[in-house]
Amino acid sequence: MPLRKIKKLSLYKALKLGYLRKERKQKNRLKRFGYRLDEELTNNERMVAYNPINNKLLFVENGSEANILKPAQFLEDWHNNFTVVPAGAFDYTPRFQDAKSAYLKAKKKYEKAQFEMVGHSQAAITVNDLAKGNDKGITFNGALIKQKDNPNVTNYRTKNDLVSSLSNPNDMRTLATSSSNQNPITAHNISNIQFLPVFL
Repeated sequence: MPLRKIKKLSLYKALKLGYLRKERKQKNRLKRFGYRLDEELTNNERMVAYNPINNKLLFVENGSEANILKPAQFLEDWHNNFTVVPAGAFDYTPRFQDAKSAYLKAKKKYEKAQFEMVGHSQAAITVNDLAKGNDKGITFNGALIKQKDNPNVTNYRTKNDLVSSLSNPNDMRTLATSSSNQNPITAHNISNIQFLPVFL
């Protein structure tokens, strides 16, 4: 019986999978790319999955909670966005510390794996700060206001995105998307890179 062809995972798909709230859906969709969901390390703020074929660990950190029907997380994230992030103190928040704890557990559990870390918006700070050693990080429209350049991380943005326009790293790469005609709020959405060939 021939092996099923494993698809390449794009930045858009990785982010989209991270934002899925149902682990069953995440599991099924990850299989197409050769990954197995790590349910112990996955929650509403991140998705962690391992690919035994190429020994890669996918660590996707989600951006700010956009659903006002989840008031605790919504209020915490947006408080951070307007006060803590501009002050350069995001590393001291419970959100960052939880991500760091999950990252360290993943490092211990998959110590020989190549880490691929992905983050959108606020989560770009986490990726930028945690990606060390042989880790590879990719961020999209990141809120990297007080962060230094990290040689392990590639930062992408869309032209009119307001959040990433305030970012500090010099290596921010602008992607040519249809968002060039959109307002600064819709330019922030991950859907703007759905059809771009940016792969992990």
